[in-house]
This record gives sequence, C-alpha cells and structure tokens, in this order.
Amino acid sequence: MADSKQAWDQVGRDLSDLGRRVRDRYQQQPDPGQTAPADRRKVEDALRELADSLDQAFTALGEAVRDPEFGAQTKKAADSLSDALSATFAEVSERFRSKPGGGGPNRD
Repeated sequence: MADSKQAWDQVGRDLSDLGRRVRDRYQQQPDPGQTAPADRRKVEDALRELADSLDQAFTALGEAVRDPEFGAQTKKAADSLSDALSATFAEVSERFRSKPGGGGPNRD
C-alpha cells in the first residue's frame, strides 16, 4: 500500500506543478492590449480555482488510498473489471472462430 500512496502523492505533486507552470506561462505572456484587466483577472481566478480543485481532488484520492476499505473496494472493482474483460475477449474469440474462414490463416 505504501507504494501506491507514494505513486498517487507523486501524481498530485506533478499535476500541481503542471498547473503552476501553466499559470506562470499565462502570466508571462505579453498583454497585446486587447485583454481588459477584468478579463485577465477572470482567467487568473479560473486558473487558480482549477489548481485548487486539482489539489483537493488528489488530496482526497491520497486519503482514500490509505483507507483499508478503499483498498478492498478497489480490489473488488479491479477483479470485476478483469472478469468482464476476460468474458468479453472469450466471446469475441468464440465469435471469430465460429465465422467461416475466421479460425485461422488464409489457406488459399
């Protein structure tokens, strides 16, 4: 569990860094005089809210990963996904084999 926590913590840090870089790049752009200060402030506020939302989302995800019940539910969901994918691929494989000429290489 420690490895997954560290991995998700790193994801959160990396996305926060990415958000800061986007904000910094935006702020460094020369204002061509067409953007009103009020419009620029709205964009800056939106970027700040986005960064805050990402931070909150990944903090919540990090806390959830540390919860043993979350781990058990994650395993259950992963097992269900694996079962569904296995069943789907088995059905597709069976359909492919049951079609005329679909069971192997062309032998003309």
